[in-house]
Amino acid sequence: MRTIHYFQRYSQPENVITNNTLLLLVRLHEFSRLKFERVIEKLCEEGDAEFSPQWLQFSQQVKASTSVIDGFIAQESVKIAVETKRHGAFSVDQMERHLELFSNEQNKLLILLSPTLDSVAEEQFRLCKIAAEKRGIEVVHTSFESLIKFTKDQLSDFDEEMVALLEDFELFCSELGLLPTDEYKLFVPPCRHSRADNEEFHLYYCPADRPVRKAKYLGIYADRCIWAIGRISKILVCSVDLSTRSVAVIGSKTSLTEKEQSRILGATERATDHKWNIALGHRFYLCDEWEPTEFRKSTHGGIMGHRLIDLREVLGTSIPKNTGEIAKDLQGRTWGKST
Repeated sequence: MRTIHYFQRYSQPENVITNNTLLLLVRLHEFSRLKFERVIEKLCEEGDAEFSPQWLQFSQQVKASTSVIDGFIAQESVKIAVETKRHGAFSVDQMERHLELFSNEQNKLLILLSPTLDSVAEEQFRLCKIAAEKRGIEVVHTSFESLIKFTKDQLSDFDEEMVALLEDFELFCSELGLLPTDEYKLFVPPCRHSRADNEEFHLYYCPADRPVRKAKYLGIYADRCIWAIGRISKILVCSVDLSTRSVAVIGSKTSLTEKEQSRILGATERATDHKWNIALGHRFYLCDEWEPTEFRKSTHGGIMGHRLIDLREVLGTSIPKNTGEIAKDLQGRTWGKST
């Protein structure tokens, strides 16, 4: 039986996705069995299934008689199979073949994990559940976003190591386009010393080696408040030469307009007032829409690193298309544990 790898071992993207998903579950189980069980229970609740997790073991790339499942979690009386899909849809034949992995376990659960719930057609899922029920197997179809949310709900700010791991998993999913809800996300980095510059030039900058989490909007945060938001149009690593007044884009074919170059030059020049050199090795987040607001943090203390705010949790499911309307709707609201 192969054990799960902690680093990338597979060339197929879906194997990498499964391996990292299992790693997240392994670490959560090691961190807190109770929190792990609650996450599994929430996944089952979302999928209208019943399951009571027990002590579990994790493995990957195991063959059934007629198919290879991406990964599974099992013990003598419990088995949880995990099948991930990056693109396309699960087929009834594929799902039914995965059922052969199960045998005489007391509790059996097949989790189908994909970017959206559209990856399983309603009729296909119904047929799969019928075949599974005959063998005493519960089938749940959920998204990467739900797995992340349910895990995040179980963690507190004091669970620093686990929170960091989850953030890294979320970043991994975002980079592979597994989180379509990125379009509702507001990226909020701390800008206490550069707030005025960020607002003037409608951008944010940070070292290029920091991980990039996809988001549609940028929020400028200082003194426990988001003072302006913008719609992110370009994220680029740039080399800036102040003497020749030139900006070169690194590692991308995306071009800059004259106004965008001027804004980057202005921010780079202004950064020298703070004794910062951002001319090399920095990534710039450029916004094409920019609006002031006053969206305050509800809890005391600042933020350690950036935050991501799901605008649906603040404004509801109907998010305005116009950045100005969003800024107006956020005005006077608060965010934090209360949102």
